Amino acid sequence: TIPILANVLLTAREDGRLVIAATDQEIGFRSSVQATVEKPGTTTVHARRLHDIVRRLPPGNLGFRRDDSYLHLSTERIRYKLATQDPEQFPEIETHEGKPVATLPAGTLADMIKRVMFAITTDDPRYSIGGALWEIGGSALTIVATDGHRLSYCQRESQAPGKVAEKLVVPRKAVAELLRLAADHEGDVQLWNCKGKIFAVMGEREVYSSLQEPKFPDYRRVIPEGNTRVIEIDREQLKNAIERVAVLSQEHTHLVKLELEDGVLRVSSHHQQLGEAEEELSVDYSGEQFAIGFNAQYILDYLGVASTAAIRLSLGEEMGQGLLQPVRDDDDGSQDKYIVMPMALG
Repeated sequence: TIPILANVLLTAREDGRLVIAATDQEIGFRSSVQATVEKPGTTTVHARRLHDIVRRLPPGNLGFRRDDSYLHLSTERIRYKLATQDPEQFPEIETHEGKPVATLPAGTLADMIKRVMFAITTDDPRYSIGGALWEIGGSALTIVATDGHRLSYCQRESQAPGKVAEKLVVPRKAVAELLRLAADHEGDVQLWNCKGKIFAVMGEREVYSSLQEPKFPDYRRVIPEGNTRVIEIDREQLKNAIERVAVLSQEHTHLVKLELEDGVLRVSSHHQQLGEAEEELSVDYSGEQFAIGFNAQYILDYLGVASTAAIRLSLGEEMGQGLLQPVRDDDDGSQDKYIVMPMALG
């Protein structure tokens, strides 16, 4: 609705940097590249058109020259002339203040986001869970996401100088941008929480986003503590079995049944019109017979990001939450928990 938001702000500085900035008034981005600046200046041009032009150019230097209403782009043999808009109309790009609240490797942050991103709701009317909860404090960063049917929890060590824990609810769109940038950066990520926004700096790139109201559900209440039926199983083996059996699950529920008995985990499904499927897996279990139902896709989403060779499945009552965790070495301080609500087998 504001035409200039489709533009990118270009600023040529005296110190030999071209600063590139954009915002949609919820998320903002700023980066800079080295340039030979003959005369400082600033302008705005249509972002998508500039991107389409630059990505098609052959390797080599690109020249920028501004006149009253156009930005001229030139290489040795190619010329473009783009219409500009007054940079005075461009919204202010926010800046962070003070010391960062946390610092951690970009690869670690990208891995954390991958483990929770799928659990952020996309269509729930409760605004508070349309993002991920970030808890920053002490020496750890914790990210939690839920859609009301499953919950993913991930905690990693970080350099967090603040003594008071901070809780931020970061919108899904911003989480996705942070994942994209962190996955492409080899250094550290520094995080700030100020002005009602989260700022993340990765080298020359900086992204910030408005935060949602901190009314995230108390996730600790749904993490089961007393699940006594515990098995460890090869992650890929379980994933393949559920994928095979889920072919004959009901389309609207994706229900698969997990049955435990001595030495066996039986995975099965039933479709009223099409038939049944069943697969048996060997497990170390010697308790009483037990059956529970889950949405197959919810389990597969987690198994796709768990990354370890084996996972631990902890079950309690017939209609109690299931807990899945990666099996790691005892000296690994990483914490991951995935909670999924059961489905009625009737």
